[in-house]
Amino acid sequence: MKGRKILGIILLCFFIIFGSFTGAKADTILFPVIAIGLPNVTTVISVMNLPNNTSTHLKYIYRSKDNMTGTPATANHTGDCTTTTFTRPTFAADLVSFDASGIFNSGNAMFNDSNSYGGSFELGLSGTKRGYLLVTNSDAAGNRVDVSSNNAIFGEFGLLEIGFGAMWGGRAINDSAREDYDFTSAGTSNWIASLILKFVQFFPTNEWTTKFFVTPIGNSMDTANLQGRFALYHFPGGTTTPGIYTRGGTAQASNVKNDVTCTSAFNLTEMIDSTVLSAIENTGGYAAFAGFYDTTLDATQNVLVVYKLEYVLEDATYGGTNNNGFILSDNISTW
Repeated sequence: MKGRKILGIILLCFFIIFGSFTGAKADTILFPVIAIGLPNVTTVISVMNLPNNTSTHLKYIYRSKDNMTGTPATANHTGDCTTTTFTRPTFAADLVSFDASGIFNSGNAMFNDSNSYGGSFELGLSGTKRGYLLVTNSDAAGNRVDVSSNNAIFGEFGLLEIGFGAMWGGRAINDSAREDYDFTSAGTSNWIASLILKFVQFFPTNEWTTKFFVTPIGNSMDTANLQGRFALYHFPGGTTTPGIYTRGGTAQASNVKNDVTCTSAFNLTEMIDSTVLSAIENTGGYAAFAGFYDTTLDATQNVLVVYKLEYVLEDATYGGTNNNGFILSDNISTW
């Protein structure tokens, strides 16, 4: 009996120090932006299981919510997300592409993929949705497995506007500092925090639409509804103040705080007040995008992953439909 106690203590200490055997180092990637708006808007996702990856399955965890809420309907910035999870087989050096909405090939593997995955990859929920997707190494039951690599899977995504023929996208984020469902640094570069400023310009709002896709990152992204707060800033007299600069260099104060839960997309016009909007609608301007430090949110605000999208639809001046999208929250132009 005494020997068993000693053995139990040794095993307990081993687990505390080194973690359990299941899923300690399963590589996990995050697709921060998923948009579904049938019949014209969808997100095509590609997942690459690299040659050094020994896992037999990948677990897919969608976190999503309705894009609009209320009557009359408004953008669902602060609503919670729900979880949709499934597991699909994979193999070393596999590449699978799929449509999250199921418009293309009913959500099954696209582009003449001859491999059998035992089911579709679509979210499978009706209505217009926004969300994000986690993909991690697992066994057939969905238990995370150790693949002894921080870079075993890789991904890309593209948002399609089928009706007008436009697309933009990006790469999945791999927080190589840890391999779980916590994305606390996202590789120490792909995030925006309180008063970490990312300068951004915008075209005239009466011609172009500018949107910011915002996803708070942090602990337990497979279940948690993380929150964040952000604003646009300018610097009159060298002081960081909410607002923007016009194209002519005039500072315009606009103390609008923007809150997000789980994920959402914000139109530039709702991120500034009406006075500022009238000052830039014909010319555009610029500002610094940053997390808004607020002591009332101190326990809940998180760092943010942000993408900027700007577009025109069937505009003869700019040759029809044009768009441009890129990650704003990288390590370039930090001030």
